[in-house]
Amino acid sequence: MRIGFSVLGLLPDTIGGVETYIRGLLTGLAHVDTDNEYVIFTNRDNHATFDGLGRNFRRVLYDFSAKWNVRSLAMTRLVGEQFYLPYKAARESIDILHSPLDTTPLLARCRTVMTLHDLNFDAVPEATTPFRRLMAQGLVKASARRVDAIVTVSNFSREQIVLKLGIPADRVSVTYNAVDPHPAPPPRHDWPGLAARLGIARPHVLAFSSLNPHKNIATLIRAFALMNSRERWQLMVVGHLPTRGKPLSRLASELELGDSVVFTGYLSRKDLAVALHNARALAFPSLYEGFGIPLLEAMSIGVPVACSNVTALPEVAADAALFFDPMAPENMAAAIERVLSDDLVRERLVAAGHENVKRFSWEQTARRTLEVYRRIMDVAAYRRGSDAEAA
Repeated sequence: MRIGFSVLGLLPDTIGGVETYIRGLLTGLAHVDTDNEYVIFTNRDNHATFDGLGRNFRRVLYDFSAKWNVRSLAMTRLVGEQFYLPYKAARESIDILHSPLDTTPLLARCRTVMTLHDLNFDAVPEATTPFRRLMAQGLVKASARRVDAIVTVSNFSREQIVLKLGIPADRVSVTYNAVDPHPAPPPRHDWPGLAARLGIARPHVLAFSSLNPHKNIATLIRAFALMNSRERWQLMVVGHLPTRGKPLSRLASELELGDSVVFTGYLSRKDLAVALHNARALAFPSLYEGFGIPLLEAMSIGVPVACSNVTALPEVAADAALFFDPMAPENMAAAIERVLSDDLVRERLVAAGHENVKRFSWEQTARRTLEVYRRIMDVAAYRRGSDAEAA
């Protein structure tokens, strides 16, 4: 097979878990599949980052940026995906075109697969403007009904896709995300300098924020203010902050948390690895997740996890996290405080986390994705045979 893989809309170091999925899947495919040919359709920003995957991987550059402005998004997600990709896929004799960013080219003449990570746009409507939400809904729904198969990252997301979009269940396959089960620890001497630069002077709880308010950091800050032992710890909030609602820094100030809450902004991969390795715990208060890769990242390095008990998070964390109600600050505060202070709970979570991570691997994700590709081609071959007999 000649498999096309589109990353036209990927701006490196911007979309977190989805980028981790894309790079993990391609790395997994490079390890388990040397028979098929892969053509990666790249953009100006990410082209160099997909070099060196293997002899059966080749890149085709679409010379536009994927930066988040109107012109770039129009040229990558609309013109690039909907018109350039079908044309190039035909010129490259692509058998299957895989689009991992929730939409697919509607005019493609080859077989198509899309990865639909979740239905965040439907579940968290306040995360964007009504116009953008309608555009996303329209294109995602049209793509989901057009493709030969949908890949998603959890059973929770599969159930939502079937229920909300009306897609037949046999067209939606689950291929879990993963992480490196044994990541190399960063040098110990990296932490003191980074901690001083970020303003971390006490043991810290790490949490991930984003532009999207579903990460629920405001409730986490309120919960942190309720903790009896909060003066012993600092809350490190990593990532972009929501642009809607009350600024989180103002909320922390109103709650008189002082230096107990530190907003680091977006961290490089190296700095984030150092901060997570040195965290006392990971707090994950999200209201909606199709998977939750940070849970596995923390578990793989022995950092105990306290997280929400909703959407895909119990499926991913299993018995390796202490769960809380993300809408109840008191319940959240009690769970986080227990993870920080109860040594027996910490030991149990760390041990369970190491076991839980073993359920996931990018090679397994790649093999299951290959099964989807082969099934599509088998169906196509069967239909061609049936049509030939009928003629």
